[in-house]
Amino acid sequence: MTELSLAAAALGVLGFTLHLLILRLPQQHYLSPLVLALGALAVILTGPLIFQLAPDFIFLYIAALPVAFFAVPPSLYLYARALSTRTAWRWQWHHSTSYWSQLVAIPLALLIYTLPEAEQQALFFADSASLQGQSLLTAIAFLAATLLWLGLSLLYLLRITMQLRRYRKQLRQVFATDRGKHLHWLDGLIISLLLSWGYAVLVLMAGERLASPWVSDSGVLLLALILVWLLCYCGLQQQPGFAEVFSMVETSEPGDAEAAGTKPVDAVKYQRSALGEAQTERIANKLQQAVYQQQLYLDPALTLYKLAEHIGVSPQYLSQTLNQALQQSFYDYINDARIAAAKQQLQHSNDSVLTIAMTVGFNARSSFYKAFKASTGLTPAQYRAQVAN
Repeated sequence: MTELSLAAAALGVLGFTLHLLILRLPQQHYLSPLVLALGALAVILTGPLIFQLAPDFIFLYIAALPVAFFAVPPSLYLYARALSTRTAWRWQWHHSTSYWSQLVAIPLALLIYTLPEAEQQALFFADSASLQGQSLLTAIAFLAATLLWLGLSLLYLLRITMQLRRYRKQLRQVFATDRGKHLHWLDGLIISLLLSWGYAVLVLMAGERLASPWVSDSGVLLLALILVWLLCYCGLQQQPGFAEVFSMVETSEPGDAEAAGTKPVDAVKYQRSALGEAQTERIANKLQQAVYQQQLYLDPALTLYKLAEHIGVSPQYLSQTLNQALQQSFYDYINDARIAAAKQQLQHSNDSVLTIAMTVGFNARSSFYKAFKASTGLTPAQYRAQVAN
């Protein structure tokens, strides 16, 4: 009964979330891979309900499992790409190649489903059975597919991790504040998936021998419910990290910006640049005047594209000047200006730390503390006390 309740709860969360996501799809195309991932998870989690409430469909369910399991890893990877690309994500034909493993899953599903019922019972539920013909072929294919799925899953999780690392570097080239854009929940999802898979393998291999309530199918379903809740809750709220500059990126960086977003920034942006030393110096002077004299750093929503438009240069040239001439990211350059202004206010005013943080352009106290300590090695309160003495 516990397993049935957990599965029903997970399916309820999935059903509600899928309904909302499908309504958003016409305007928010980046949700397509998430819908596929959640749909596949819904198929997988119907197991307890099928076994207890609809036993006539057990082997249809088992046959559908390879297709569902092989759909999850590429869908999660494409969803991570959709959230971290620098232009609005849309489904393109080449994304379908990520699902090449269905060429393994679908034939396996047909092998399982077309087995005679007696052989299905012997293959999946008998303690020991003599397999031959299609049954033996199905057993070998099932084992090979399981090993392939484990390898592919680890590969896709690694690709997601690498994509997130590149994405977070790119954030610092475009935004002066990255609050709400880090996608740290995806890191948590990856860790949770690995732990869940490890636990599921433990239950499969040693659950009956251990006979412990801590190692059981109910535990697997509880972890699945937690994963589903995390993915659904965050998926409903998360916007792509570069969403607020999509239109500016598409205007200033024509071409396949999604593909560009997967390469190192310098290799993509500067490989054909004709920016000379004299022009670099002029841009650096304009930049310093706009940021320090005109105090553009006070804008909490300042981006590379806004600043480039203000000083009348292309975003690529401004980024190249920052990274190659000034040896700083946009994020560091703007926050250095904010920290310098904050130091003055900490010395010469009695305003609270939060008031100062907001005054100099930060949009959160935590962001200010993090940037201030990274720059000075002190908290704002420690710095104020130090200069007072």
